Amino acid sequence: DNKRQLDKGPEWPPFNPFVRQPTTILGKAKMIATGSVLVPTRAFGAIVTLTLALVFANIACLGCDTSKPYSPLRRRVLFGGCRIFARVLLFFYGYVWIHETYEITNSEERKKQPCPSLVVCNHIGFAELLYLAAKDGCCFVSKEENRALPFIGRLSEKMQSIFVDRVAGGSSSAHSMSSGSSSNAGGSATDKILERARAPPGTWPPLAVCPEGTTTTGRCIIHMHTGAFRACLPVQPVVVSMPFSPVHGYDPSFCRANIVAHILCLMTQPMNHLHVKHLAVYTPNDAEKADAKLYANNVRGKMAEALSVETYELTWADKLRFDSSETNRELGRRLLAERHNGVVPPLPVFTHDSFGRPPESAKDK
Repeated sequence: DNKRQLDKGPEWPPFNPFVRQPTTILGKAKMIATGSVLVPTRAFGAIVTLTLALVFANIACLGCDTSKPYSPLRRRVLFGGCRIFARVLLFFYGYVWIHETYEITNSEERKKQPCPSLVVCNHIGFAELLYLAAKDGCCFVSKEENRALPFIGRLSEKMQSIFVDRVAGGSSSAHSMSSGSSSNAGGSATDKILERARAPPGTWPPLAVCPEGTTTTGRCIIHMHTGAFRACLPVQPVVVSMPFSPVHGYDPSFCRANIVAHILCLMTQPMNHLHVKHLAVYTPNDAEKADAKLYANNVRGKMAEALSVETYELTWADKLRFDSSETNRELGRRLLAERHNGVVPPLPVFTHDSFGRPPESAKDK
């Protein structure tokens, strides 16, 4: 009975959390009308910003070993400039205004909290990462494929991000960040995260981690890997949402999308919305310090409560089954088979779209 239950796979929401909401005909007409005016200017501005940012970062890091801590002066110069470039880039992507709130509304009370080295955030796209870079000067835990991206790959290296090979770290857990393979010298992804978390304050830049390990549409929070929680130290939870109109809007979540096409579509919108809420710093209790999985789940629960969404034990491997590439879909099936005793769970049937409305076909996947 337990084996049969396991073979059914994890519970799914009534909507697909890994597929973007389709753009309506009205939305596409709006994109054509506004994009013809906005995209040329924004695309030019974004390319110039990325070029200047890369030139600046190369000069600021001249002669440096990115695998070792920078001097305090070099770090202030580098991340001071990168914070400006990140916010300008958000502007050209259509994030003209960012709505920020805090669980602790009193600024004096916020200053009394611990100052964690790790920031944990739900993962919808790249806007929240640019925000954290602009707001706190964060570097990131990023998938290895991002190293090859024009501009972004080199900038991420200069900002001392940690790159993870999700396939090599896959095994039965489908890329558990708790044991993921790191392409950086000096050990696994967890080793690098623990090194940053336990270093004296100011040694490294703040590290932003998306423990889900992949993007979703933001309508739920999926399984969180434990790498960021194994240090048994306080973390700063941040939750983001990106509301858009179901009538004429464009879904800004980065799911099943070509990155260039997605950026251009974002640029067609007069304004994209990014809502960010900084929760209170989460300090683990003794039970959570002894159990990283419990710690991760409890932080996830707080984040889901702040977003008013549910949690599900889904992973990157589950997402791969909806990828546009047959190679990735096959990888997803292989990882799931490893996890479920050689049996690939059946595909779910979705009864609603992201807005809770019945789709044209209840079997739409």
